[in-house]
Amino acid sequence: MTPIRPGTSPFIPPQANEPIHAALASHDSERVLQARKEGQRANALDHSRRSPMDVLDTMRGIDERTRSGLRSALLQSLNPTAPAGYMKPEALHGSPWGLEILTTGALKGGVNDAKGGAQSLNGRVFFSDRTPESASDTTTRENLRTKARSYSRGASSFSSSANSRAQQHRLTQIIESSLDKGLALSLSFRPVTLGIKNPAEIQSEGATWLQAFLHHSIIVKGGARPLLNKPFEESVKALKLPETMTLTFEGSPDRTLRGKELESFYKQSASELRNSLENGKAPYLSLLNQGTVVPMVLGFEKVRNLSSHSVSAPMGNASKQYSYQDNDHPLSGSAEGGRLKELEVRSLADLATLFLGCEVKGTSLADDLLVRVKEAGTKADYLPPAQRNQFREKILAQASRLLPEDAHTALANQPLSTLQQINAKLRSEDLRAYLA
Repeated sequence: MTPIRPGTSPFIPPQANEPIHAALASHDSERVLQARKEGQRANALDHSRRSPMDVLDTMRGIDERTRSGLRSALLQSLNPTAPAGYMKPEALHGSPWGLEILTTGALKGGVNDAKGGAQSLNGRVFFSDRTPESASDTTTRENLRTKARSYSRGASSFSSSANSRAQQHRLTQIIESSLDKGLALSLSFRPVTLGIKNPAEIQSEGATWLQAFLHHSIIVKGGARPLLNKPFEESVKALKLPETMTLTFEGSPDRTLRGKELESFYKQSASELRNSLENGKAPYLSLLNQGTVVPMVLGFEKVRNLSSHSVSAPMGNASKQYSYQDNDHPLSGSAEGGRLKELEVRSLADLATLFLGCEVKGTSLADDLLVRVKEAGTKADYLPPAQRNQFREKILAQASRLLPEDAHTALANQPLSTLQQINAKLRSEDLRAYLA
């Protein structure tokens, strides 16, 4: 466990070719900000491999007002859409589990499953922070938000990934609902043989098989994405399942499933898998959003005394360093700092889904939390608490109007299928009008 940025290093004067470091040494926040406006990057390392933030943190003998002004000059956004006084986060955490994090009030390591990978370090809380990614880098991490956003999508090659599980859930809904409506399954995939270890656990083993089948035969090949938002009667035609299923047993005759017996096997397996996913194995917002992850990036103030985990890169490239802490991290901050100050979503539609999910789960955003809406190819929009709350109220009012006429319970008590329909309708509306 290697500390990334020891806080006891002595202050070393900068060299002449380090303009931001030099401005810091002069305690001149205006020069720091002007250098940034002229194109100097606040992430460059000096000759001692210290970032400007490192330099500031090791300065002694300056008052808190000066230190605060210098920190603001280093972290102040140059984006014209940012609110006055806005400072960028110093540590980021991207996750598809945003609602669960907000509900529990903490980042927690190893809540669901091991992440996989021979060099993975499981059960820790990781941050994308303003430290170098490798020993050969001349800057702290480039594209800091981009890296956190990649984690927020929850994608990997494993069937246990949030992205895969979200799609698995929607596919199980297609199977179950289609059979409930009397629709025929598309049994055109080649026959499959499944070895049953415990005859008393056929349904459970069937769910395990179905998860692997959906992931490897459909999801990773891109076959699930076009089906997620289509009516079930259309999706079921494109969801190709094995035409027969032969179950083999140790010491007992094989059993080949066809027709109604095969449909019953698929329905029971789908139900078992769906229940598992709905009971915490998939992010709730991805279920509410019909199989599409709602990515979020949480922005924190500085987290001190993080450790570094090294992962060897292929083809002789430099190893990469990942910043982590062993303990859960409260969103309100800990003795090491790291208060949550910002939540980024990728669209107003995702924000609408978040607020619907918050209503269902009884979760609320902190009063001082700034919401950042960053759509691809556009400047970010920032919603201060008052505007954010206004948007939320309008979303929930419209959601209530979208309830079925025969609904006798509150929005939060509606079945998932009803909430999915409401969510889809909300996302299809002109949500910018809700900001007015």
